[in-house]
Amino acid sequence: MHHTDTSSKRVALLPEEKRAAISVAILVALRMYGLFLIMPVFSVYARSLPHSTPVLIGLALGVYGLTQAVLQIPMGLLSDIFGRKPVLTVGLLFFITGSVVAALATDIHTIIIGRAIQGAGAIASVGMALVADISREQVRGRVMAIIGMSIGAAFMLAFMTGPLLYAKIGMSGLFWLTALLATLALIQLHVFVSEPKKHKSIRFSLEELLSTLKNPRLLALDLSVFVLHAVMTAVFVALPLVLSEKLHFPPERHGWMYLPVLVLSVAIMLPLIIRMEKSGRHAQYILAGLAGLGLSQLLLPLALVSVLTVAAVLVLFFGMFNFLEAGMPAWLSRLAGEKFRGAAMGMYSSSQFIGAFVGSTLAGYLLRHGYASVFFGTAILVFITALVVWRVNQSGHVRQQL
Repeated sequence: MHHTDTSSKRVALLPEEKRAAISVAILVALRMYGLFLIMPVFSVYARSLPHSTPVLIGLALGVYGLTQAVLQIPMGLLSDIFGRKPVLTVGLLFFITGSVVAALATDIHTIIIGRAIQGAGAIASVGMALVADISREQVRGRVMAIIGMSIGAAFMLAFMTGPLLYAKIGMSGLFWLTALLATLALIQLHVFVSEPKKHKSIRFSLEELLSTLKNPRLLALDLSVFVLHAVMTAVFVALPLVLSEKLHFPPERHGWMYLPVLVLSVAIMLPLIIRMEKSGRHAQYILAGLAGLGLSQLLLPLALVSVLTVAAVLVLFFGMFNFLEAGMPAWLSRLAGEKFRGAAMGMYSSSQFIGAFVGSTLAGYLLRHGYASVFFGTAILVFITALVVWRVNQSGHVRQQL
């Protein structure tokens, strides 16, 4: 009965691994909470800004992802040369500066500039590299899962509190709060996170990049995270406008809807994560998650009749999104192996942020054809991705049997 348990599941985290994982998780959560805070309300607020158009609203939400994507690999390379903490420090300072620029903005163009500067603090791949530096191969998936859960918790908390805080302090206040939280993350970094004594298996090279480009499963995972974040940003260009303009549900009350929705979504996410890790059948579970995400997008246009029906569909949407957000990095750490992990992380992070840019920009264009067009567009993207993942997984099984 115990025979099926692998040794990797039985290896306990060392005290220093646990401490480092929790420290990095808090650092990431502080930064991501500030980032997610504006998502539930930004498109409603931006409607009233001078020179605002649906396309510029989408660009303001998404340009952060563009600068992130462009700078992920260069920042990773710099961290190999100068160390993880110095590069994480520079990245957080960029993020703080961009937050301040956006807080002081009085038009949509200045907010776009602020968001672009925020994105220049492209430290996701450096943070993942730091985690790999301080953890052993046998427990790395578990450490990544701790950080994935901290991002999920920050995401949920931001969606619950963002609309309530927006009602109290406005959009400028949310950006100031984001700057403050990033400052706390900077303090956390220098007080609690130690610079790894040596770097191992994180170096990025062209050879590694080309090797990851030849791995269909890694490419399918890059496509999946690209689409996941494209869908998330697209939905939150359109959804706050649907709630406030079509259903006449004021933005300051949106948080009360997200609270039960996100709590209920955990009942979908947690069992999926637990079963996936126990079974080791990551591809099948990721495929099921994509199918559920696509279904939520097909149901959203049909749900635009009341706040209650929208909330019911959002339980499915958030459950699948949070499952995929936590589950895909765990699969990545297994697929990439020790040798190509640096390049795989760089590609994954870049794909994620390009997706955020493409999704929000695409939603800005689709909004001109109505709210439903945004959700139908995201549904098509998800089902195409699910088909690709299925085909890649099937061909992988065939190769293994041969």
